Amino acid sequence: MFKFAARIRRQWFVAIGFIVLILSVMCVTNNVTIYGQIFQPSQSTPSKTASPSTSSSNTTTAATSFVAHGVRITSPIKGQQVPVGILTVTGTSKDNATTDCQVFVIVNGVKPYQNASATGPGGSQDYSKWSFTLSPKYTLIKEGINKITAKFSCNPNPTMASFYSVNVTGTTTGGKSPATVSVPPPPA
Repeated sequence: MFKFAARIRRQWFVAIGFIVLILSVMCVTNNVTIYGQIFQPSQSTPSKTASPSTSSSNTTTAATSFVAHGVRITSPIKGQQVPVGILTVTGTSKDNATTDCQVFVIVNGVKPYQNASATGPGGSQDYSKWSFTLSPKYTLIKEGINKITAKFSCNPNPTMASFYSVNVTGTTTGGKSPATVSVPPPPA
């Protein structure tokens, strides 16, 4: 009787061990896939430079650091109600007058991306501040939810881009939409 019980226990331990091994392999295999945004260092010397990092372990280039979270929409803000029709979108980026970067805007997925205007203190190439006004030639704010996305990209690698989106709600005012509305940024 004891030999039979010992044999069953041994088989039981072998079965449990096998199951643990299979589950371990499955867990390790499933954790190999990692989702995220990967920034690859540029192979060429960027025409714009970022401020040096204080960390000696930083191996990314200046072009890479410009793209990481490089753009924000400051007006309108997420969830804001805006009148339907023409709207001026404003924002900021990590650009300056000496870098070779640009900001583009897309509304409700209507392609192509539209060029924003540089309004930074460094002049027409300074996208540290930017604006874009919707027009009937491109698209307008519609009643209901509207998604506005800003894209920031820099040369020499414009495929490495940073994006920022806000959803706003288009509303009508007495059945009419104003000709132009510029929504001021929220107080800091």
